[in-house]
Amino acid sequence: MNDLLEIAFLPGKGRGFKAKDYIPAGTTLHISHPLATTVSQEWLPETCQACFHFIYPKKHKVRAVTPQEQSLLATRWQLPLKKNSVLFKDVLFCSLQCKQDVIAKPDWELSLAINYRLDLEFARSTQTDLSTSPILESSAEEFIDIESDDALEAWLDHAWDSLTDNLDLHQPVEDSDRAMCRLIASCILRKNNEIDADIDTTFTTSAHTPQYKNLLVIQNNELSLFKSLYKSPITKLPKNPAASNLPQEILDVMALYSFFKRAVSQPLYHVPQLTHVNHQVFRAIFFRERANSFGLWEMGDEEIAKGTGGVSDDLELLGFGIYPSAVYFNHSCDANVIKIRDGNRMKFIARRMIDQDEEACISYGSVDDSLFVRRQRLFEHYHFTCACTKCVQEELYDDIIR
Repeated sequence: MNDLLEIAFLPGKGRGFKAKDYIPAGTTLHISHPLATTVSQEWLPETCQACFHFIYPKKHKVRAVTPQEQSLLATRWQLPLKKNSVLFKDVLFCSLQCKQDVIAKPDWELSLAINYRLDLEFARSTQTDLSTSPILESSAEEFIDIESDDALEAWLDHAWDSLTDNLDLHQPVEDSDRAMCRLIASCILRKNNEIDADIDTTFTTSAHTPQYKNLLVIQNNELSLFKSLYKSPITKLPKNPAASNLPQEILDVMALYSFFKRAVSQPLYHVPQLTHVNHQVFRAIFFRERANSFGLWEMGDEEIAKGTGGVSDDLELLGFGIYPSAVYFNHSCDANVIKIRDGNRMKFIARRMIDQDEEACISYGSVDDSLFVRRQRLFEHYHFTCACTKCVQEELYDDIIR
């Protein structure tokens, strides 16, 4: 990994970082670069698309597309724009340098096209009568065991094939869904670019830029999520899937995929399409992001001055990103490492002295809540029951005073 940390198998936890040697407090352990990031829908005008500099209540001034650039795009894409139409009015940068850093990437125009498509499909979706999920006939004669991962994985593949084939699933699209779609599109763009790089030897990326294959190393939480949502005490499912066998949350994800696929793939004037999109790649990204992405929070004055990396109720969630090299920092409610946002990068700094072979942990969210609230939140979002030193001590104390 680096001179300070190594990836080790930790009993009861899986893989995680541990210290190779004694590490003094204040040491920068790791700097992680994102595979992809996205800005929260509600903070688009106030947040720089590149570095996440936040200036609420003001809006950034550097537009992603100038009027001249918009005219060229409209001509290439053959868009029937109305007079005074402004494309990408909320996609802004804090400086010309930040804009240049982003538009220098080979997929800049395609990423604009995807944003345009997603926004247009969202506008259409608000005018669409929402239909219920199609009900397929299921056979009561044959069953699969939900506890068999191989059988459940094949069953889910069949369910996705059947229920998303015609992309006719519709559910309300929330702001968080729109941000998620942009993130997934960015990951697929990265994947496609790496395919192109194998063909075009002139294609280059930064040495710090993670690759799509790094995402696939991250744990996929689709099966564990399904099992946590499947409320029936019966651990068998009809072999032929039906919508009635699926938790509503999974049907919602299928509907989001249908929205995404319609947006990025259907013919639309001469607007470029996103290729190599199917439910398999959508799920591979979506169900890894759920418990492995990092929130990109506003940096308050105290966080900037002291480098505490803390998150409080008065700070805004500006967006989120996928950081493959950082997923080996496991959770502790008494963490010895803090994470600090540095632009769109994540810096991990020793909060206190870390001994050789000691695990390096961060906190997943607030740790000031009660033991019950902390464990409940961690289980709901990350699918584990915390057994860190702080939780164990508080549990023992609660047992004593009861």
